[in-house]
Amino acid sequence: MASKTIPWVKPRPSALGSHVSRAPERGPLQRLVKYFGLVVVAAILYVLLDFAIDVRPPQVHSSYQFRLRDLVVDQARILRQDNLSILVIRRSPALISGLERATAHLQDPESRRSRQPGFAENALRSRHPELFVSYAIGTDLGCPLRVDGFELVEICGRARYDFAGRALRSDGEFQNLGIPDYNFSDDFNTLTIRP
Repeated sequence: MASKTIPWVKPRPSALGSHVSRAPERGPLQRLVKYFGLVVVAAILYVLLDFAIDVRPPQVHSSYQFRLRDLVVDQARILRQDNLSILVIRRSPALISGLERATAHLQDPESRRSRQPGFAENALRSRHPELFVSYAIGTDLGCPLRVDGFELVEICGRARYDFAGRALRSDGEFQNLGIPDYNFSDDFNTLTIRP
């Protein structure tokens, strides 16, 4: 005997009302919430992985180059490229002699507690006396710097520095500004930083 398949038929509500209670349809809304949640989780994972694993090619980190054609004497300038901020100051002979003489107001005049390459272990903390180069990040809270007269001030901290990047005496104890490994082109118009 052959079996018959009976198609499933949806029961019709009676005139007096349905004895079967039906949940409201949430299908499209549930899918939308799920997709939004997946997008948020993917975005968070991307940000976390970007900090944990640097996926940029090695040549990106080999060096950074900055053009210095328009540097004004005795004026600090912050140059930015990718995630690197560099402070550059073209110093006049008068400023250089003032920096060499004034050491009483400094926390670490000999830069013994500072991060710097060997060529910057001098009073002016630079490869060439007329050009000062440092990272544009303060050593108190790691915030950016701003210029206040002939001083550099960390915008969210209390640290202050002279135009040789040396920490000035204050109520806190701070390191001098960090000096990167750098070099200039022969005409001093291009600065190359090697992180």
